[in-house]
Amino acid sequence: MSPIEQILAAAKSLSIAGKKPSLALIKTKIGNSVPMPILIQGLQQFRAMDASSVEKIPNLDKLPPATVPVEARSEIEQLKAELAQLTLAYQNLNARLKQLEMKATK
Repeated sequence: MSPIEQILAAAKSLSIAGKKPSLALIKTKIGNSVPMPILIQGLQQFRAMDASSVEKIPNLDKLPPATVPVEARSEIEQLKAELAQLTLAYQNLNARLKQLEMKATK
């Protein structure tokens, strides 16, 4: 399903729930995976639709679950590994700093 279709489905879901679809609410519904210009385009398209066109939009619960591309997963794993290394380095430096401060106060 295209990003525009996801945005339209999210806007329809919000509308059914009695909320006025907005960029923030749609972004909350579908996540941060869609660029802002496409969000704006989708919301404008939804607002321009008549009631019969809105009814034809598939419901949000019928959308396939969002998948993370393989490239993004490997990048996420790499970032997690870097974060773990930085955390360990920070802890080591903090421990050394405390030792030096204790020696300086003696």
